[in-house]
Amino acid sequence: MPQFDDLRAYLPADLQALELWMDEASRLVSAVKNPDPVLPFDGKGLFDEANEEGYQNLGRLAEMVLSALSLCMLDNECIYVKSCKPLANRDRLKKLIQQARVSQTNSMWEEAGGGEATQEQRKKKDSLLDAIFALIDYTSAILARLFAQVAVGKYWSDNVLAVLTQRVAKLKVLLIDMHANTLISCQVGEASLDQTDISSRLSNGIMDEEECEEVLRMIDAESKEGLTTTANADVARYCVDQNRFRSGIDTILRYLLLSLRFNNRSGLQATSFEICGMVYGTGFEDFKALLFQDRDLEYSASSDQDALKTAYPAFKILNEAFHQVKQNCPPKSQGNLRTTVEWRYCDAHNKRSSIALPDNAMNDLSRCEPQKAVMDSMADIISVMIPLVLTSPVVVSNLTKFRASLALACDAKDVVQPSKNKDYCAFFRMYTNQFEKDSQSWDVMRLSAAVQQGFFSRNNLIERGASSKNAGKVQSKLVDRSREMESWVIDECSVTVACKYQVCSILLVAFIIAGGGLAMIACKNRIKGVDPSNLSMYLWILAGFYLLVQKSRFVEEWPWSDFLRFRVRCRSVSELHAISGINEQLLMAKLLHDERGGSLLKTRGPYNKVFLQRDSNDGFSIDRSLHMTTLLLSGLIMLKVVTPRGQALVCLDARRGTELKVVEHQGNQAQEHLLCEDIDRLQDRYGQKKSKDRMRLQLAMSKELKWKRVQGVYKGMEAEFV
Repeated sequence: MPQFDDLRAYLPADLQALELWMDEASRLVSAVKNPDPVLPFDGKGLFDEANEEGYQNLGRLAEMVLSALSLCMLDNECIYVKSCKPLANRDRLKKLIQQARVSQTNSMWEEAGGGEATQEQRKKKDSLLDAIFALIDYTSAILARLFAQVAVGKYWSDNVLAVLTQRVAKLKVLLIDMHANTLISCQVGEASLDQTDISSRLSNGIMDEEECEEVLRMIDAESKEGLTTTANADVARYCVDQNRFRSGIDTILRYLLLSLRFNNRSGLQATSFEICGMVYGTGFEDFKALLFQDRDLEYSASSDQDALKTAYPAFKILNEAFHQVKQNCPPKSQGNLRTTVEWRYCDAHNKRSSIALPDNAMNDLSRCEPQKAVMDSMADIISVMIPLVLTSPVVVSNLTKFRASLALACDAKDVVQPSKNKDYCAFFRMYTNQFEKDSQSWDVMRLSAAVQQGFFSRNNLIERGASSKNAGKVQSKLVDRSREMESWVIDECSVTVACKYQVCSILLVAFIIAGGGLAMIACKNRIKGVDPSNLSMYLWILAGFYLLVQKSRFVEEWPWSDFLRFRVRCRSVSELHAISGINEQLLMAKLLHDERGGSLLKTRGPYNKVFLQRDSNDGFSIDRSLHMTTLLLSGLIMLKVVTPRGQALVCLDARRGTELKVVEHQGNQAQEHLLCEDIDRLQDRYGQKKSKDRMRLQLAMSKELKWKRVQGVYKGMEAEFV
């Protein structure tokens, strides 16, 4: 069988491949089995003070490891060309060769010693190698622990750790002499390029499970038709399996290294940044969403339950890293540049990580104990930045797909099972004082401020700004209201609500009035000058009129068949509010939540643009506007962006079941977004009026809006969206 991640062509004479693999395997297994937190990153003297030079060094080292990773992928691509043609891709091979050529020209190794190196150059290179190897060791230890906690099963753990061991060993060997090793790899790649004419039949990037299955079907078809030998078919299947094992690791490693490297997409300096990751309760039934702001100020989100399950060990490892760094931080940071971490973490399965909270408090981040630490060492910064990046929905989504791919590939004897569901909420933030200074003039809301002020608390759907003393009562009320709404029957155009209390109270009053008429008949001639029968008739008519008025008071149509069965069909939000007494914003949050859960309900205007299932003729009327907090708690985050015409709002849609959504700088017109254009004009108009009414923002679905930069979360919490 072909040897993937083969390092023998690059090995110096004094090193043995087997010994390197055994050393790396022993280190990674120890990192997985050790119950203590992973040891902090050791900078090896290159990462001391947290300053601009330290961040630049981190970016350069990440770029060098990224270049070595491209060589690993190039070598493996050459194996596909030789042993599994359906997996090979000419465009991908050309791209990898080009990346290797570019990295060769940008390499720091020419400074560290090309040709006859002096003693000082060799010393500098050795110091650089020590720092790079330390970065690889810490990153791989964190990844190994994350992989081990994401899923259970011998097939999963053995294969993933084996591939990670081989990859780490080859990265280190390649980095010993990147200049020479790049030449060797490119020569093999160009030779393979001449041997294949395969174009982009499959993906240009990482293969997903469907494409792997398609390749296997092609191999089986060729084997049945006698176009390939059994031995060659077995080799091709082996290549597909190896591609499965490596694809997920390659994607995650590449994203991590790109995040550590400074890309300057935000327009800020390398020392001016903020990274945030949070898990908060949305909708109902303990559903949650993962929201992330990366170093470039781009936002991503996911609310898929498998993804949230995958994210739990990532946040658990991150929490351990933050606590470990906090113990090492000095009481007061020295220097002009300060890097600060803030976090709130509540884990129902770890009492040490949260304060004593009542039931269902995992949905309220504002009630988690806030913690903070200021770091003055680049080693500490790297120790928390790496696990923080791994909580990104991009990483979590790819890791979830990776786990699912291996779960489908394993046999019945060794099943890959995901980790168990955990109830938790989290908020982690890392930022510099330079970023705080640069962002002061931005008219947006920081995620930390939103969490602190309770905007991500579901209690806002019951009572806005509830105090901590009343939070337990409000939470209990929310649970009761949720149970009440679960009993409703929802069809395509209405919501049927049981209303025994309302019907009985109406009938009781009507019977009392009608009973008064019967009492008049019993009086007969005892009241002089009064005809009891006429008065009785009048009271009976009054009772009937009262019934008709009360039936029309709550809903537009209330058939007697429903009335006498103690139920009512509501065809609008206002009718549903009138009959149930539940807050209108809570009702719409429930409808938004159920819409992504298989609800049959179709909606119509005037304010249903946020809803996905629409019917302009006979749908359920959304006749009340949505508030900003309702959107947030439904997984719809309004982001402020800079456009050629000013500022606009773009919605990051992470409502229930969303696998992955990203809002980047330079907006992608291939995707349709919910947005509000010309926000500046609307804000100026309402500012001039000085009105106490909520500002009404018009929403629309469009692909046409172009924006240059994402600024942050819209701060207009008093706005209404129509």
